[in-house]
Amino acid sequence: MADPRIALKDVSYHFGKGALQKQILFDIDTTIEAGEIVILTGPSGSGKTTLLTLIGALRSAQKGSVKVLGQELNNAKEKELIMVRRQIGYIFQSHNLMDSLTISQNVQMALQLDGIKGKESQERISGVLERVGLGDHLNKYPSGLSGGQKQRAGIARALVNRPRVILADEPTASLDKQSGRDVVELIQDLAREDGAAVVLVTHDNRILDVADRILHLEDGRIKSLSEAVSEDTSRMLNLLEKHDPNSASYLASFSFALARVAYADNEVTESERIEMRRILHEVANLAPAEVEFIMELSMMQKRAISSGLNPQGMQADRAEHFVESLYAIANADGNVSPEELHEIKTIAAEFGLTDPNSP
Repeated sequence: MADPRIALKDVSYHFGKGALQKQILFDIDTTIEAGEIVILTGPSGSGKTTLLTLIGALRSAQKGSVKVLGQELNNAKEKELIMVRRQIGYIFQSHNLMDSLTISQNVQMALQLDGIKGKESQERISGVLERVGLGDHLNKYPSGLSGGQKQRAGIARALVNRPRVILADEPTASLDKQSGRDVVELIQDLAREDGAAVVLVTHDNRILDVADRILHLEDGRIKSLSEAVSEDTSRMLNLLEKHDPNSASYLASFSFALARVAYADNEVTESERIEMRRILHEVANLAPAEVEFIMELSMMQKRAISSGLNPQGMQADRAEHFVESLYAIANADGNVSPEELHEIKTIAAEFGLTDPNSP
């Protein structure tokens, strides 16, 4: 079996010395394989960017082992660190393009560091820009591109050397929803094609579904994602109770049930997401941001979470609307699949509800 592209063992890191010392990371353990996309989540100040710089050979941990591409980075010689860095593609929040250079010239800078010139350089540049959808913009300057196009150019520069590891720090932070989604799916596609290991730091819950695995970092420690989601759900339910204490329990079970139906066929379409937003807004009368938050939390759950709902005591109009809404989600893309139908019947049975569509 091939060695993992990234292997972290008991990694700790601190800033400062003596009384001013502050521990940032505590005993981090994980491995990341070739072709795997790992998303790193967590609140600001939790150590995400610090961990990314350790993997990127930009700083050294004071404790533990950091192996990238088989090379131990702690106490490594500068020459060895440089060799590792040249096999890593870095994608940042900002595209960091040089305004005085064309897009082609910006990408070419990465190749010059590896001494690649002439025909091979031009072929690689045109090839990678074509892959990111900028094949017709080689000679344009950054000022002539949109925000999403600039970020794509930054991705092209990161990928032109065909890196074996890609590190992305909040690549969607400065983009609108659709541009951000396009950029992340582009990283996903290119990583799959090239077999690169990807570590992507984000606060954007809308892109979590591209990950093969999610690591949640909090207070410098890797935390169980299910534990983190449960805590976030509890906080959201506390917020909902301020709106309507009698509805919080119902809304929790209701939103999780909608998510289960949407995920039943292993694919959540945009039309299903839109329908979920509409239904949650109508049921709870929440602000759009609150609807988005609870919907995304629900979508992260693999199954409905019991929150004290008494199925037998559910009002008749709510029971009918509950089941009808499940069918609305399933039919949002114009087709109710057998998997979705089975999930609806399972949910109805679990909550003791009568399915009006059953024979």
